[in-house]
Amino acid sequence: MTHKILAAATLMLVTTAAAWADSTEGVPNIKTPEPEKVEVQMEESMEDIREYSVEQKNEAMQVARHALDELQQQMTLLQADIDSRWQELSQDARLQKQEALSALKQEQKELETRYQSMQEAGKENWDAAKQQFQESWAAAKQNWRALTAGNES
Repeated sequence: MTHKILAAATLMLVTTAAAWADSTEGVPNIKTPEPEKVEVQMEESMEDIREYSVEQKNEAMQVARHALDELQQQMTLLQADIDSRWQELSQDARLQKQEALSALKQEQKELETRYQSMQEAGKENWDAAKQQFQESWAAAKQNWRALTAGNES
């Protein structure tokens, strides 16, 4: 159900972006992500999660869920931004953006898997589950950088 809602929201953003690209007079700008701000938020979220013990698991899971939801929202905004500027991009830039977005989406799936592992973790494997989530989070951050490199967003 959540995936259907996200797909519908993404489609709505993309079609809105396309319509705005055709006629921008009197139409507000699409909200675009701020790559540096997203990176800072990603790092802060990870620092918070790193500090939670198994006894604070509920708090850690709330921070992780919020961070994952924020990443999804920023990815949707970035996708709409890229789509709206697609014609302006060179063939190489298009290929680079497609590859980077694909890698980030794949890493996002891995993060969801790691999130589930953290949620299911008990006292004996909490630190290991948290470490795996942190490693996936670091990879997502690296993919975010690759995707936003050279963006004038």
